[in-house]
Amino acid sequence: MDEAEKPCVFCEIAAGREGDGRVLFEDERTIAFLDHTAVTPGHTLVVPRMHAADIWEISADDAAAVMRTVHSVAATIREALRPDGLTLFQANRSAGWQDVFHLHVHLVPRAAGDHLVRPWVATAKSDAELSAVRSLLVTGRRTPLEA
Repeated sequence: MDEAEKPCVFCEIAAGREGDGRVLFEDERTIAFLDHTAVTPGHTLVVPRMHAADIWEISADDAAAVMRTVHSVAATIREALRPDGLTLFQANRSAGWQDVFHLHVHLVPRAAGDHLVRPWVATAKSDAELSAVRSLLVTGRRTPLEA
């Protein structure tokens, strides 16, 4: 059985057929549960009940419902665990580091000095570079700088 033929594990959890001992919250559109590969205590995933592989497949209404649940669960994590911070992470497709192809948002409680590190170092871009990208995003046309 290849990946495309396997049942979606997050759909199985959303349907109540798996992982029920890890569920923290659920409503008609979303479900939040502890990640079985948690990188810190309290690492939680929020997923839509309706299968959507990524941000480009989810409906706007389901995406909004996911974010409402993320917001609510973040408050619960803050109250219960008192982390120093919280990292939200949402990846799309293999190139974007997604490894389970059902949209999900990670809520990772953080402690100052914990073992997690940033995946990149940000560097400032020139106004010309930003202008070229903005032009493409706003108009859909490449600028002379990109030609």
